[in-house]
Amino acid sequence: MRATSETMPVADVIAVAREFFAEAYEGPAPQGSWFVSPRPDAGLFDTVARLSAQRASRPSRANGPSIAAHVEHLRWTLERVNATVAGAPWQPDWSESWSVSEVDDAAWDELRSALRREFDQLRAALGGALGVGDPMLLRGVLALAPHAAYHLGAIRLLAAQQEA
Repeated sequence: MRATSETMPVADVIAVAREFFAEAYEGPAPQGSWFVSPRPDAGLFDTVARLSAQRASRPSRANGPSIAAHVEHLRWTLERVNATVAGAPWQPDWSESWSVSEVDDAAWDELRSALRREFDQLRAALGGALGVGDPMLLRGVLALAPHAAYHLGAIRLLAAQQEA
């Protein structure tokens, strides 16, 4: 990579954010990976698809967050970002985002489906005429990929600890 003094248009910045956002959730693109493992099943969706509701409900430690809690936190966050993109004020109550800890099979299926719906909605917004004149909204969009990558790493670690 080579640094230049050129200014990148906001639309190009959003395109990069969209690419990274997709990589965190869907895994690497065919041309390669920037930060997830370079295998087809490395994204968040494939990682949680392999886990049962029982495994997803196990806490990481006494009173620690379960995998289901991490997934709900991500779903909740995407829901709030989608609402903000649609014009609602950003007023999160982060304690709400950790309200799920245990799920049964049906709830786990619904949670993973709801996460996918929120992702698809936001990805479509990022691909359209998203107004990012608001610097805070732009920062929020840029934070989506590292936020998801952090939770993907936590979920993988929890799943690996459960196997040990």
